Amino acid sequence: MKGLNAPDDDRRRRAMEPFVRETFQMFIRYLYRYLGNEVECEDVLEDVYGDIWEKPDRLRDVESERQLLRTVYLYYMRKRLREVYRRMNRHLYLSQNDLTNLTAPELGTLDTMSQSELKHALGQALGRLKARERRAIELWLEGMSVRAIANELKTTVGAVKMLKFRTILKLKKMMSEYCREE
Repeated sequence: MKGLNAPDDDRRRRAMEPFVRETFQMFIRYLYRYLGNEVECEDVLEDVYGDIWEKPDRLRDVESERQLLRTVYLYYMRKRLREVYRRMNRHLYLSQNDLTNLTAPELGTLDTMSQSELKHALGQALGRLKARERRAIELWLEGMSVRAIANELKTTVGAVKMLKFRTILKLKKMMSEYCREE
């Protein structure tokens, strides 16, 4: 983001390309949750990146991904979302006041976490599991079948299914506790 504010267009262009690559998935996921239409999301995001190119000064003091998402929403996305909402729902009546107060849905902690934060949190949760549970989940995440996992752990298929089920419930609980701590 450092080069986005550069006075030189070539330097800004070189900074904009990695910025788009790094933020595209985060922004498109956020927009899709709001609009529910991938094509509309890409159109809005194209306009948002154009606006960021024209006026990148608002991103100067951004320090985290959460702050980046909030800043981009407030200063670049909100107006575009309202336009799309009006166009998509023109047959519905909404007062101007309702349109002015239109806000995006609340995102949970897991929705706003970056991939690296999510991997870190999941790694911590996996570290708190028993060795057998962790091994079963790791093998399952690698794409192994239940039968192959059973052979690896030297147990029955039914035992692996139950172990996997209970371990996933345990991980869900750990991740929800992680979200409450934040």
